[in-house]
Amino acid sequence: MAGSSAGGPRGSNADLAALPAELAKQSLSQAMIILPHAVALEALRLLSERGRRLESWEGWVKMRDGGRAKSLSHAGSFALPRDAARAADVARAGIERSQARWNRDPEYPGAELYYGLIFSDN
Repeated sequence: MAGSSAGGPRGSNADLAALPAELAKQSLSQAMIILPHAVALEALRLLSERGRRLESWEGWVKMRDGGRAKSLSHAGSFALPRDAARAADVARAGIERSQARWNRDPEYPGAELYYGLIFSDN
């Protein structure tokens, strides 16, 4: 499933372009933000401080062979607050819970959990 449908129609490239280059280059995708735990939290902090509102986040798995797939066990957010700061806080807490669960019981042994972040256009 590597490389398949790694982006949505809503400004995902703009989200990635809004990040500093050293963060953006760590994304699993050239079309959207898909970053490891600590880097995803930093991206969330930076973009939300700039007034960007996180619309949703979802778990992605980077396999040992470099392939990637959406996580079935770490689906991400359902609905986030309309306020950018609150959305970031709720997402941060959810990402931290997801990572803690992954650390206890990884979905795929030897794989890494990454986080896809999608920001609202407005």
